[in-house]
Amino acid sequence: MWAAPYVGLPFGAGPGAVTCWSLVVQVYADRLGIALPAYGDISAHDLARVARTMGREHLGDHWQAVADPRAFDVALMRSGRGGSRIVHVGVMVDADRLLHVEEATASVVVPISNYTVRARIAGFRRYRT
Repeated sequence: MWAAPYVGLPFGAGPGAVTCWSLVVQVYADRLGIALPAYGDISAHDLARVARTMGREHLGDHWQAVADPRAFDVALMRSGRGGSRIVHVGVMVDADRLLHVEEATASVVVPISNYTVRARIAGFRRYRT
């Protein structure tokens, strides 16, 4: 499984640690050769802003909303506390599993049917070159 090297990375901004967006950036660079904006060391509030921006209908020429996810699509998620705002992102491993990291856990692969993410997923985006 291509995602195995990313499982267990700790959440954070230090060496070897990742945030939800920096995990997406790292996967895209390593696996697809695509350099996404890293946004540097940004706060959790700004990470939520990045996720919300990806949730918008029109994202320019690179991100397309898709209904049926596949490997390397980005999953947009709401907070686990409810609400409709997009605050989190992850990378699809395949059509059924998601790689993501949150403050409460190291990076993990979970089925999108898992109770921790299923109600939070707001949509999927595919990067087009």
